[in-house]
Amino acid sequence: MGDSQALNSSLTCCLEEDLGGRLDNLAGPKDSAADVCWVCLEEDLPGHPLVYPCSCPRPVHPPCLARWQLHSAGSKEETICRFCGQCLPDWKTVLKPCCNEAEKEKATPTMSVTFNGMIHHILVKGGPDGYRKFVDDIRTMFGITEELDMHLAFDCADPLSGQLVKLNGSGAFQAAVHCATISAAKRLHSRQLLHLQRPRFQNATSPFAGLR
Repeated sequence: MGDSQALNSSLTCCLEEDLGGRLDNLAGPKDSAADVCWVCLEEDLPGHPLVYPCSCPRPVHPPCLARWQLHSAGSKEETICRFCGQCLPDWKTVLKPCCNEAEKEKATPTMSVTFNGMIHHILVKGGPDGYRKFVDDIRTMFGITEELDMHLAFDCADPLSGQLVKLNGSGAFQAAVHCATISAAKRLHSRQLLHLQRPRFQNATSPFAGLR
């Protein structure tokens, strides 16, 4: 194994709180009559009713489960329930706020990559090809040879709350790209709103041209 270099890939955006301890506490027997979310321990929320996404007896709010899956990005628990082994819903369909598909298509997600005091901004896209290009771009920009291992760490914004989410490992790249895409779509949406709210005058040279 060659020497390793630590590489931090930072988006402009960790999670509201560590949910790991709460999940560990669920391994023991629970009162099945308690109709509360196993993540936040709250009952039904407006617009977010409790659901049963797998065979487990405890319900959960879809956004709470999606945040747990985001925290687990790159691991088996991102897609598989650790207790019953069933597949979980795709969290990306839940953690996508105000932006629509058109804005997501037009958005240009970027990552600010920091290494040894240097910073480069890289356009990113999802998928295996997107990851390979991301790694190639990093090696080229920072002069990292193929013989050296890279350890990736991503600082992302929770797509709903905007709070910091820390993801580790190359397996979290796709989740980081999703967060970056949502952040870019939000910026695009805000710019479009500002453009629509700007005052417009019929005479571009002077709004008082018709006054005497």
